[in-house]
Amino acid sequence: MDENGSVLKEALNIADLLGENGAQFQISTKYNDHGEEFFMEDDYGSADEDEDAHRKIMNPWDKSFDELRGQMFMVSEFVYKRITKPGVGDELVPDRARVKIDYNGYFEGETYAFDSTSMRGEFKTFTIGKSEVLEGLEEAVKSMKPSEEAQFVIGYQVLFGELGCKPRIKPKADALFIVKLVSFTDPGDAAALDNLTPEEQRSYAVVKQKVVDTRNHAKDYFKKNLVANAINDYHKAVNYLEQCNIKDEAEQLEQTETLIQIYTSLAVCYNKKDNPRKACLMINEIRRLGNLERLPRALFHEGRALMNLGEYGRAKTSLVKAQKLEPTNKEIAKELKILNERWEKSRQDEQSICARAFGLKERKDIRLTEEQISFTNTMKGTLEAFTADERSKQLTLPEGLTSKEMDMVQDLADQFGLRLNLYKDNNKDFYRLEKKIDCQEGRRMSGEQSSWWTFRDLKRFYYYQYNLDYTFYVNNKKQR
Repeated sequence: MDENGSVLKEALNIADLLGENGAQFQISTKYNDHGEEFFMEDDYGSADEDEDAHRKIMNPWDKSFDELRGQMFMVSEFVYKRITKPGVGDELVPDRARVKIDYNGYFEGETYAFDSTSMRGEFKTFTIGKSEVLEGLEEAVKSMKPSEEAQFVIGYQVLFGELGCKPRIKPKADALFIVKLVSFTDPGDAAALDNLTPEEQRSYAVVKQKVVDTRNHAKDYFKKNLVANAINDYHKAVNYLEQCNIKDEAEQLEQTETLIQIYTSLAVCYNKKDNPRKACLMINEIRRLGNLERLPRALFHEGRALMNLGEYGRAKTSLVKAQKLEPTNKEIAKELKILNERWEKSRQDEQSICARAFGLKERKDIRLTEEQISFTNTMKGTLEAFTADERSKQLTLPEGLTSKEMDMVQDLADQFGLRLNLYKDNNKDFYRLEKKIDCQEGRRMSGEQSSWWTFRDLKRFYYYQYNLDYTFYVNNKKQR
């Protein structure tokens, strides 16, 4: 951000900036806070906000770089470092390693990043020793361990030099880089892998590490709210495991448990993407692999997916099972409360349409307004066209109709011999008018030939014959 409060419309790419052709950029005078939310992969999936996207790329240091250097240790003459999250193991990034990092870069005194993989929504991958990134950034990364997160103040001498790159990069511009080492591939390991036979490369011992790396990438994508990328990586991990060669029972058990964990993560992702059908498919894969009844997290997300599909009874069964396994889990209790509220609303909606079907809804003889008369005439014309069109079998009503308008639609449906049905899809209610069909389920008990029945006829039949509050879904011949 410059002194006038302007920011770049898109982050600069360091590789482009260092290239022969340079880089082009545009200044925006407006900054929009999109308020995107980040979610941890191992949450039960509550909608609690973790961190706004713009805060993710804001400079965490508002004082001078000299003061910050005083809190760091020296990596080299021009690179100072402070570890914010220790890495794993003792191995540092070796020469010729292929590394993957997530980073934000800031100039002194500026609020927003001048370069950011977070803004671009992708990690930076490069090979040590090939001058693919700034010299100072590469030197910083070489001092890191796997999964380490650290802050570096890097001198202009190993960044953009004395002249900088006007007008965006000032002369002698030091920078603060916040870096996470996502992963790296040891050059010796890569060479050894290339020397393996295809059969050896498919062994579980080799595939296992590839799966670990891929899952870590998926988790990082999920934390950035890049759920589609996370789904893609999780499916890659599944493919690696399903295609590998298993040598004994121990590997078989470990492979199965890992697949269950990945399918659970996929269910989380699909619920996050509001795709409950695919979430249920992932849960079915878990059921195929093992005993779902022992997995509270999988049961929780099965319950959430079923609830969003309108399958409230089955959703409650799954959530109650999850709660028995984890009685103190607040997220499960919260989800059950949401389920009960939605289920009750669904019952009220069904009772309302049943009342219309039985003609039990009390109606007052009130003079229609001009808007209501216009609505009735418009709907009547629509139904005339619908009934005249032999190819059309269904007509979905627009959302947001009032109770009075629905009464008018029911009256018109009766006049035209149409059925008015309530449907649910992804936890949303909508009404649909359908033409009469020859319904085997609705044959008269007297033995008459099947006849064309209206929605009200079916309601009355099942109510009086079986004393059931029966909703008939014609689209899939399903009784519920």
